[in-house]
Amino acid sequence: MADNIAAIRIALDFTTQPLSETELETLKKYAGFGGLKAVLFPPGDIADWSKFGASAPDIKLYPQVMELHALLKEKLSAADYKSAIDALKSSSQTAYYTPDYIPRVIYAAMKEAHILPKRIYEPSAGAGVFIDEAVEAFEGLQQINAVEKDILTGKILNALCSVYQLPV
Repeated sequence: MADNIAAIRIALDFTTQPLSETELETLKKYAGFGGLKAVLFPPGDIADWSKFGASAPDIKLYPQVMELHALLKEKLSAADYKSAIDALKSSSQTAYYTPDYIPRVIYAAMKEAHILPKRIYEPSAGAGVFIDEAVEAFEGLQQINAVEKDILTGKILNALCSVYQLPV
């Protein structure tokens, strides 16, 4: 979870400045919050979490979850904070981590079949693993259209895609 918070911090501070290699590596480590029930609990006293039925593993994540809430409250307006928390709660139930070998194998098969796309549409981009691998796999790629509904993951995706020399 510490890697996720570090990545969110970079993404929230990102404007258009070039990212350092360290920042890029931190962003690439972002794995989202899929399956982390602890992000569903509200900020506040740890005793309140117990009232909501937090398990021992949830309680262990309390400091990181409070750090995440503090970061979001510091960097976002009240409305954006609420939207980010709502999106985070939704994605904790629906987001899935995709290891980089999955798109790598798919794209290798496409290349073997002489399917060499010029444009890619990624309707559930996450932090961009399919995009990153597509840029590596297809030299003639001219455009990528990516959509990500989770606000925080979308900010990470935006920062990561800033390094490509294509319209994304």
